[in-house]
Parts: sequence; structure tokens; C-alpha cells
Amino acid sequence: MKRDIPLTEEQQMLVKTHLYIVTLVITESIHVNKNIYGFEYEDLYQEGCIWLCHAAATYNSSCILFSTYSKRVVRNGLLSYCRLMCARQRHFSPLVIDEYGDLAVDGALLQQTDNFNARISVIETLDLLTSVEKNYQGVARLGIKALKLKIGGMSTFDIAQLYDVPSSHVSAWISRAACKLRNNRKFLSSIL
Repeated sequence: MKRDIPLTEEQQMLVKTHLYIVTLVITESIHVNKNIYGFEYEDLYQEGCIWLCHAAATYNSSCILFSTYSKRVVRNGLLSYCRLMCARQRHFSPLVIDEYGDLAVDGALLQQTDNFNARISVIETLDLLTSVEKNYQGVARLGIKALKLKIGGMSTFDIAQLYDVPSSHVSAWISRAACKLRNNRKFLSSIL
């Protein structure tokens, strides 16, 4: 679908007066989940508004009421969007951090013996992440920075507020960083 849809004034008015349809479709047909990237209400609402604009741009008033037509277009568009986001989720690697901030290796948490060793492990983990951070750019580097903040005690929500982005973005950054780190043999050999 083309994203930059030029709308006439009449089409813009249709969109403005029918914004409620996006909310209606989300509440009736879509499961909002703030823990999954792209499934937060704000993300779904934004995507629904794009589809509402598409409905206004392609609407033929001689065939059907706009509310009926736009509801169908928005619903179908959001379902396609959700399928796409689910397909993208398969490419994210889940990252597990235990209560001491240690990374999981291949899904197995590292064992801790006592609090002193746990604190040393947190410091070593932070040092290790700092040493590999310079090797990455973009989303992976943001993910490593977010991991360091998370290990330091910040929640995903706090990190999202720090960067002024939705929490789902921070989760995606961390997932990307985890995927990169799991494929970095030097990094893995350092934590084993």
C-alpha cells in the first residue's frame, strides 16, 4: 500500500469525522498487547489511521456508506499489519536476564553462588557489554545500551521514557542486540 496518500478536502473531512472507526475496529477485532512490538494501542491506532486515509482515497459514494466501507478497509488493513508484525517477531531473539542481570546463554541462565559473586558478575557483564558496544551500530548498539541500563536496574518503560520512544522499541532493540551477541563468538567465549 502506498503510504503518502494525497487526500482532497472532502476526503480529509471523511477521515476526521470517522476516526472513531479506527478505535472501534481495534477494540472489536484486534488484541492489543503492549509487550509485543507493534501491538501497542498507539501503533495499531496509527496504522488504522493510515488505512482510514486509504479508505477515504478509494471510496466510491455511489456504492456503499463510508462508515461501512472504511470499517472493512481498516479491519483488513490492521489484520494484514498484525500478520506482518507476527512474521517479523520470528526474527527477534528473546533475551533472558536473571535477577542479577546476567545474560542467558542459549536459553540457560548462568548459575550464581552468592551475592558477592553476583555483584562481580554484574560488573563484569557491564564491562563486557561496554567492550563490545563499539563494534555495533544502529539498533544493535541501542540494544546494548538498553541492556546496560536494564542491568543497572532500569525497567524497559524507564528506558523508553529516557529515549522518548515506545517500550516496544526498546524491547526490539534489546532483541536485536541479543541476536547479534549470540552470534558473536568472542562475546560468548567471554561469558562462558
